[in-house]
Amino acid sequence: MRQYKKYLIRPSDDFDPAYFSAVQSEVDLINDQTQHLPAVYKAEIITSFLKRLSLESEWTKANPGLAEYINSGSLPNEHIRSLFDSCQDLPVFRQHLEKYLAKRFSDASVS
Repeated sequence: MRQYKKYLIRPSDDFDPAYFSAVQSEVDLINDQTQHLPAVYKAEIITSFLKRLSLESEWTKANPGLAEYINSGSLPNEHIRSLFDSCQDLPVFRQHLEKYLAKRFSDASVS
């Protein structure tokens, strides 16, 4: 059965958060729900999970509360995951999406 992608992205497209309000909303929600957790590897953990659905063991040991939250299934990620799925063959778009997410999660972190 053929899988259809939620977002139609052309090879010439570049990631612009203004065109993905649902993604921005999910990032805001994730930041709100994780603001009380330590900042250690926070951006890396969340971005890695959203991108690959996996976590580095070094990071989870350094921030077990965040890893537990993510593993609980509470992380809102439908739109972000769909966007990653839709741009898997578009490295420039994907890289800019990753950079945006890492910055947003880093900026919202408390030390």
